[in-house]
Amino acid sequence: MDRARYVCSDIKGEKDSATVQRHAAARFEGGTVPSLTDDQAANIVTAVKSSFCH
Repeated sequence: MDRARYVCSDIKGEKDSATVQRHAAARFEGGTVPSLTDDQAANIVTAVKSSFCH
């Protein structure tokens, strides 16, 4: 939840999409997901934006 909240904060803070994606990748990488592609980060941003940010 915290990771999604931070992605929302970036979106609502009107950061450019490249920055939002880069931050999302950094937040969601680690553990069993050692790295994310740009497309995966973009998908995370889209999912968070459509389901979590209001």
